[in-house]
Amino acid sequence: MVRTLGRSDAAHDILEELPEWFGIDRFTHEYVDAAARFPNYVAVATEDPGVDGGAIPADDVLGVLLLDQRYPTSAEVHLLAVRRKHHRAGIGRSLMARVEEDLRAQGVRLLSVKTLGPSAYDPGFDQTRAFYRACGFHPVEEFPDLWADDPCLLMVKAL
Repeated sequence: MVRTLGRSDAAHDILEELPEWFGIDRFTHEYVDAAARFPNYVAVATEDPGVDGGAIPADDVLGVLLLDQRYPTSAEVHLLAVRRKHHRAGIGRSLMARVEEDLRAQGVRLLSVKTLGPSAYDPGFDQTRAFYRACGFHPVEEFPDLWADDPCLLMVKAL
């Protein structure tokens, strides 16, 4: 796991592999733009990726997590995506563990994530919500109008 900035290339490649979660071009572009601004945590396929995650070839990036921290005591997982062939291999959990470790060291107390709410049936997002629950997140509230066409579920985890 490497913390870096500006891995829009890797984020774009991974999101392109997952159209059932990220198949709306407008949102994909927003995530790719966010990858240039937010801290990126990337899981890489090499034993010793070094300290500069920007030098790692995009093909070697197995997963990416974008972190949005607006307040000193809280942060949000803006994006978590893992290449399809590496789903259910512990990469998402490893990314989360590294982020949580770094945030705790900074004194951050709460980590949140927004995802598609359960009132919009979608088996892929059922898996997404199950993943976050398994990582210790708790549903707080579903907002039917926060996003234009879909209900948004806010989930939070105490660090």
